[in-house]
Amino acid sequence: MSRLGKISLLCGLCSIILWGCNSGCVSTVADSPEETGSTSSENTPEVPDISGPGTLDSPEEPDPIDWDDCGGKVGDHPCDFTFIDQNNNDWSLYDNYGTVMLLDFSTMWCYYCKVAAGHVQQMQDQYGPEGFLWVSVLVDNTAGDPPSLAEIQSWASTYGITSAPILAGDRSIIDTTAEDGYPLTSWPTFVIIDSDMTIYYGLRGWSEEIITQKIEELLYTLE
Repeated sequence: MSRLGKISLLCGLCSIILWGCNSGCVSTVADSPEETGSTSSENTPEVPDISGPGTLDSPEEPDPIDWDDCGGKVGDHPCDFTFIDQNNNDWSLYDNYGTVMLLDFSTMWCYYCKVAAGHVQQMQDQYGPEGFLWVSVLVDNTAGDPPSLAEIQSWASTYGITSAPILAGDRSIIDTTAEDGYPLTSWPTFVIIDSDMTIYYGLRGWSEEIITQKIEELLYTLE
């Protein structure tokens, strides 16, 4: 073999040693589908686990309740409260963020509170599908004491209220300064809250016309 031929052969061998085989030497998934068993950890790179909170797969939802202060004036975030409802479940105001709500602060001895109660289910049926909730907070029973579960259940039955919460409240919710609670000085008192959990309107005394107007403003005009 000539010197030039030897050099060519050596270069060819060097090329094989340095670069190895191309695609013809390595089986792909498409070439060998017969097994999917265990593989050597030396040849299989580890895939980091990116599941769980705070990842792109399952991002954490920000808490919409991002304020520390509350009050009872128009423009304030209302103060949270938790009372039992007529189904004997805890009901909390802030759990209903995103809903337009009418807080109806009533007593069981008040005449116009009873008049208003007669409209609850009709308005809940009419506006509920639009994201509205009428919330009755009964502060006193007929004796001026906090109402019992049986008493709020009786109120629901008497006025045919089936899909709106009725809560067994008490006077701890009252703050006449409106700094840390609700300035309740007459019955009924209505507080309308928008879907951003901000007090939109307040009304002392019952007026179906005004209540309807303000609810429709929030549901159809401003929202």
